[in-house]
Amino acid sequence: MTQIQIPGYTLKRKLGQGGMAAVFLATQESFGREVALKIMMPAMAKEPEFAERFLREARTMASLSHPNIIVVHDVGSANGLYFYAMACHGAGDLTRRIRGGGLAPQEALRVTRQIADALAHAHDAGYVHRDIKPDNVLFRESDDAAILTDFGIAKSLNNDLNQLTQAGSTVGTPKYMSPEQARGQQLDGRSDLYSLGVMLYEMLAGHPPFMAEEAVTLAIKHCQDPVPRLPASLARFQPLLDRLLAKAPAQRPASGRELITELDNLLEPGRPPVFQARPVVDRTSASADTLLMPALQPTAPAATQSTGTRPQRAPYAAFYQSTETMSGGLLSRRYAVEATFSCEDFEEFKAQLQKLQDELGDWLKKRGKKARHLTLAIQAHPWIQGRVLEAIKRARGENSALSAVLNQAEVRLHLYADDDPEGQHLILADKDGQPVPVATST
Repeated sequence: MTQIQIPGYTLKRKLGQGGMAAVFLATQESFGREVALKIMMPAMAKEPEFAERFLREARTMASLSHPNIIVVHDVGSANGLYFYAMACHGAGDLTRRIRGGGLAPQEALRVTRQIADALAHAHDAGYVHRDIKPDNVLFRESDDAAILTDFGIAKSLNNDLNQLTQAGSTVGTPKYMSPEQARGQQLDGRSDLYSLGVMLYEMLAGHPPFMAEEAVTLAIKHCQDPVPRLPASLARFQPLLDRLLAKAPAQRPASGRELITELDNLLEPGRPPVFQARPVVDRTSASADTLLMPALQPTAPAATQSTGTRPQRAPYAAFYQSTETMSGGLLSRRYAVEATFSCEDFEEFKAQLQKLQDELGDWLKKRGKKARHLTLAIQAHPWIQGRVLEAIKRARGENSALSAVLNQAEVRLHLYADDDPEGQHLILADKDGQPVPVATST
């Protein structure tokens, strides 16, 4: 780290590294803002072809002004190093979200729609991205918007002279390549839409539609194998995926904007894309046995295992309630809490989470090690569900009441939306408070 010096920037830590460049969290001193500083490896910088590709990537992104495309603040070279500075997005990438428990269908559609909009803009400007994959989708912290990045192998449709690949060559990531890309054929924007379809399938199913150990075998699957069927619970998305993953480009949506129309029909079939407000649950009028605090009165003995069915909750209008149940005999008594709340935006979620933290702190003081089971039922707008899940998981490493519960009790999470009541049922900690390696469905 100390050996790398870029005038005007203070490097803090490395965020990641690929074969061509490394990305650092840095402060742009002129503005005092945090940026993601991408620096080409010194060995690669000696090759003019790679230096040109690196600078072209930065200039391409800088020319594409769109809310779902990464913003480039600066590009240049210093001390023999090529670099460019991008907006820094600390909410993780799509790969992390898929591996961390998956995405609810509405959130998957929301991410797909935003990337389709970004691609429509790039295609209109004459660029094909050629490397659409979860690693290249980041999330903006302020609104959880999906951000498309890494235009390193983007191809201009308007200029065939300054290209770093020739006809017949293949570039990209095999798992997400369109059939024509795998064959090294001429590409247009519909190739990116195919890759976006692969990504949508992975968001819905938890794995890509085609998998193989060898790149050649994987390419053959993309070119020849039929589109796999989704589970019955996701069958309504199959027609769209069949179109996106069609082998012939002519059978796919003609553009990102045409795809957006189809996505909007799935997101909000037959009604305006708004969420209706519902009455707020009035805690002052709720019966005492439905409230955890301040009385903390246990209800009749009940099993602590989740039934797997969705509790009947009021939709997005803010509510918060919790109940405690007791099981076991006098000497083996165990206590469980079910807390449920609603949040339409992330700020509201943070306020509800603080209520939960306060209640869990009192619960632990009262029950101690006999606090053995926590069920969270969170109704969240699909656009923030990824951030909600990340925040709940991140709590284990924090100094908080929720962290203490996660480390001593079984914790289950039901994360759902108004129009997706089944949502996700996840186990975050087992009965001994041990983390589940990958949050699993119940």
